[in-house]
Amino acid sequence: MKKIFSLLLVTLLLFSFNASVFAYDNVNDGLEQEKTNKIFEYSITPNDQEWKELSSKQEMLDATRIPSDVLEKMTTEEVVNAVLDYPLVINIYAYDTYEAGLKALAQDSDAFKELLNRSDGGNELLKKLQVNKTLSSESSLEDLTVSVLLTDTTIWNSVSNKKLARDLVLTATNSTVKTPKGTSVPVIIRGEELTLTQKTQLNNSYINSYPSATFVSTSTSNYNCHSYAWYSDSTSNTYWMNDPSSYMTDGSYSSFTNLINAVIGTRVFYDYGEHSGIVYEAGGPLASVKYLKVISKWGMAPLMKHRADYSPYASNNLTIWKKN
Repeated sequence: MKKIFSLLLVTLLLFSFNASVFAYDNVNDGLEQEKTNKIFEYSITPNDQEWKELSSKQEMLDATRIPSDVLEKMTTEEVVNAVLDYPLVINIYAYDTYEAGLKALAQDSDAFKELLNRSDGGNELLKKLQVNKTLSSESSLEDLTVSVLLTDTTIWNSVSNKKLARDLVLTATNSTVKTPKGTSVPVIIRGEELTLTQKTQLNNSYINSYPSATFVSTSTSNYNCHSYAWYSDSTSNTYWMNDPSSYMTDGSYSSFTNLINAVIGTRVFYDYGEHSGIVYEAGGPLASVKYLKVISKWGMAPLMKHRADYSPYASNNLTIWKKN
């Protein structure tokens, strides 16, 4: 059974930890502090017109850097807020696993890299979750994000009280699908792990953060990019595929590295397995990622239409695969 970190872990820990971790003299004082402690603000966000002019992931990364001297002066609470306010923090949901999403976040976000070096990072995240729950009993996307951040090994090691730190997980059913040549490919059935509120918030976050991409279908944990691109492009797909390599090794598809070979319906494989998509508009003689249009499922985030280099994923190493 494949293990998937669940919000259950953090929720149970939250209400079972020693009260001193979450001690507040007064709940209202805590909420008021929450409103006033965001000293750092990103100079550009998806709410700004300038954000809409950014044409690639790299430009987004460049626009959201935080100087090291600024980070050094920030309290851990301020760093936590900077992580949660980071315009691309939602990209943790765009990968096949939370582990992969957190690894990408550690490369992209200066605030998260700084949080990994703070010895009290885990406790500050737990405080944030407690404050959120005093505001609403309904689990929000930010609650889920805090919970995912807590599953990072370094962050979890910084939590001071672990008396209930055991591996509470959701399990997924193992299954298989077939390539066109009949090779069995392992998949899992995760089922729906997102609430309606979280789906709506995640959809809106991606629409705002990637305004030059086009929303196609809702966020869901039922299927991911590899399953969509290689097994079935139906939004009723219920299989999550972590490794599509059998489609590329059993003769079902042939590969090309020159993007001039891309035509509608060919598969695009990103950076040795980071992502997969299907071409819906090819550049022809203009063999460039700027002219290659792809439809792909962004992890458990929405199904999107986008330029090949305008997504959460690196586009330096793309291969084109045509069905034989």
